[in-house]
Order: sequence, then C-alpha cells, then structure tokens
Amino acid sequence: MSAIDLDALRKLASLARVRLEDDELRRLAPEFERILEAFGTLARADLGTPAEAPELPAHARADEPLPSLGRDALLAGAPQADEGFFVVPKTIGSAR
Repeated sequence: MSAIDLDALRKLASLARVRLEDDELRRLAPEFERILEAFGTLARADLGTPAEAPELPAHARADEPLPSLGRDALLAGAPQADEGFFVVPKTIGSAR
C-alpha cells in the first residue's frame, strides 16, 4: 500500500465506530486509496464560477383565502374524534 498506511485506516475505522481486523484493513486499503484519489480529482477540477440562480418573482400568485373542508369532512377520516377534535394517544408524560 503506498499512500495509505494501516494505522491511518485503523484510526479512520475507529472514528467511524467500525471494527476491522488487520486482514480486512489490508483488503480494503486499495479501495480506500481509489476513493481518496477520486476526491483528489474532484478537488482539482476547474468548475468555473457557479451558475447564478434565475431571479424569481416575489410571489407566484396572489395570496387569497380559499374555502377549506368543513369540520365534519375533516373528521370523517379520523380513527377517533370527540367534540369536533381529533383524539390521539397521549405521548408526553404517559404512565409508561
């Protein structure tokens, strides 16, 4: 292995909380080296200046209120309702 030593890979595996034996590190080292080379290629690429986003209008349409569903229609799909409200299981401060 040329650029990557086993100690560096062992440290990286430790940081990633991955346990690898020495034979696994030796087997994965060439793959890891190719990954680092690919990142190096990307880092050297001349991407030019980033394209500017097109200017968007301040708003797409007028903000006008629209009719909504009635309470009965909304509650029709609820598993359980009581006095016009959805009934849901208690999740905070439960006796669990």
